[in-house]
Parts: sequence; structure tokens; C-alpha cells
Amino acid sequence: MSSTIGSVLVMLSAAMWGLSGVCGQFLFENYHPDPVWLIAVRQVAAGFLFLSFMAVKSEPLFAIWQSGRKNIVEMLWFTLGLLGAQFMYYYTISVSNAPTSTILQYQAPIFIIVWQAFVRRHMPEGRELLGVVLAVAGVFLISTHGDPSHLAISPAALLSGELSAVALCIYMIAPEHILKQFPTMLIMGWGQLISSLFLLPFCNILESGISTWTFAAAGAVVFIILGGTIIPFTLFLAGVKVIGPTKASLISCFEPLATIMFTVVFLGTVLLPVDYTGMTLIIVTVFMLTVKKNR
Repeated sequence: MSSTIGSVLVMLSAAMWGLSGVCGQFLFENYHPDPVWLIAVRQVAAGFLFLSFMAVKSEPLFAIWQSGRKNIVEMLWFTLGLLGAQFMYYYTISVSNAPTSTILQYQAPIFIIVWQAFVRRHMPEGRELLGVVLAVAGVFLISTHGDPSHLAISPAALLSGELSAVALCIYMIAPEHILKQFPTMLIMGWGQLISSLFLLPFCNILESGISTWTFAAAGAVVFIILGGTIIPFTLFLAGVKVIGPTKASLISCFEPLATIMFTVVFLGTVLLPVDYTGMTLIIVTVFMLTVKKNR
């Protein structure tokens, strides 16, 4: 497989992740499903798919749970972060739109910098401090449109968007040791499945909240389950094997751009120049910190 094909696979995975958020916005705007139901169904289905894939490859499915207390604690923290990141991401979409939710969640590297400063006593360097400033400026522009006297998005959207970034930070930091010992898909499968168990008590899995099912609604739900989980994840890992994690992580920054493009083109979402400016600042921050991390 050539490096060009590897790059295309990674870009396609990023586009599919972005499109899954757009499908969420389409559902919330037109069919009003229960966000808890949507995420619970997504997590259950994705968890079974990931674990089934591992079973086909004859991987020991319960190896993580038999590897000691430290790994189990890491796995539970990872699951908590995954649950928060996924639920808050789609909840933010339900009260705002897909581009806003995606961009707010993309602040996660900033929270990682803060965590490293306070927990590991690793003080941020100049580029990291600049990233914090740019990200804060970006969030300010998106949430206020430059006028601090009012919010351009709802307080619920701003709060849940920030919480999704914090949760994504936990999701990225927690599995430090288990990622070196077990296949990523195995970790993802258990994380997805267990996180759904936290949601199921708060919804009726047979009651979606969608009053009238259409082909479009069913297609959007199926894409969120398949096109937002195992398919892009498989494509991403295949691309990483060819082009390496450094280039792959840079190309994956295409996700927020894809989300913006799909939302504007397919859903007609109107974004103001100040929105694009704020989003650009955060994307530049992520790209800049990714370049530094992978040097």
C-alpha cells in the first residue's frame, strides 16, 4: 500500500467522524431523538462490533480484566472519559450544531497542557502557552461573537462543549499503560460497551423519542453507529500502519474542517465570519501542538 493511499484512508476516517456529527445534527433538528438513547444505542452496538472483531481475530477478550488492579483502574477511567466525551459531544450538537461541538471538543490538548502543568509539574513551553491563548480567544469568539456582554450560543452548549473537551482529555490520558499491552480495538470495545451500561438506566432502549421513522432517520442512526465508530477506526489504523502516527495525527485535524463543510453544504447551517475566525484559531492550535508533540 502506497503512502498516498494511507493518507487517503486517514483523511477518509476523519471525514467519516466529522460526518457522524453532522448526522447527529440532522437527527436532532428534524426528528428530535432522546440524546441519551442515541448514545446508549451507539455505544452498545459499537462495543459489540469492536469486541466481535477482536473475537474473530482470536484475541483473548477478557485479558484486560485479568491483568491486575492498575490496568482495571486505567480501563475504568478510560471508560469514564469515553462516556463523557461521546455523550457531551452529541448533547452539545443537540443544543447548538455539529461544528461548534466539534471545535469545542478539540480544545482537549489545552486541558492536557493544564493537567501536565499541575499534576506532572511540566510547565508549558512558549508554543504551548501560545496555544492556550489562541484556544481561549477562539472559544471567546465562538461563544460571544466578540461581545462579552452576551452569549452567541446557549450556556448549556458552552458548558457541555467544555465538559466534552475535559472528558476527551481524560480519555486520551487514562489508558497510558494498557495501550502498550493490549490492542486498541479491544480497549475501545470494552470502553464502548461498559459506558453504555451507565446510560441504559436513564433511557428506554425501545423508545427513541423519534415519533415517525423514515429511511433518512434510520440511515443517520446507522451511520452514527457504523460510520462514526468501527469503520473510520479501522481505516485510521490501516492508514497509520502505512504513513505512521505523526503524519496520521496531522491529517486527522481534517475532521473539524469536514464537519464544517458538511454542515454548511448539506444542512444549510449559517456560520458568521467571527465563527470561522474562532474555529480557525482552535484548529491552528491543535495543528501547532500536534506538530510539536510528534517532533
